[in-house]
Amino acid sequence: MPHTKDELIKLINLDEPDYPAIVAKLSKDDIPLLTQLAQDPNPAIATKAISCLGYINDDRAFTGVETAAKSNNPVLRVAATHALRNMSSRPGTEMLLSKLLDDDDIGVKKFALKTIAVSKFSGLKEKVKQMNLKETNDHLKNLSKEVMDKL
Repeated sequence: MPHTKDELIKLINLDEPDYPAIVAKLSKDDIPLLTQLAQDPNPAIATKAISCLGYINDDRAFTGVETAAKSNNPVLRVAATHALRNMSSRPGTEMLLSKLLDDDDIGVKKFALKTIAVSKFSGLKEKVKQMNLKETNDHLKNLSKEVMDKL
């Protein structure tokens, strides 16, 4: 039986959530409500819902993270980028990260690079190389060089 909205918010809205433990208490029936919470106007709830979706091996969970990655809110895009670390084997993750590398927000690009490095998306090495060549922000230029070296 799926959790109610209030129950889900109570589960996820902690100062330091243990996402694997939270997700262990959820069922696939909770994915639609988590996806809805991932668009909540309260970024504390939305980002935690996005993080939970990242731990769920399900196409609908990926769709929820993908929706967050396309949000107008850069905080939600950063959360989605981070959630993709746990979805490295899902089809579409690499393509989504590639698009996030082109984001206008520096924070989104930074977390996309970190996710690529952690998850070893070697298929994005050329894209990271091109980013490094064109990047004007020193921090992102250095980070992209570090990521290239890891790939």
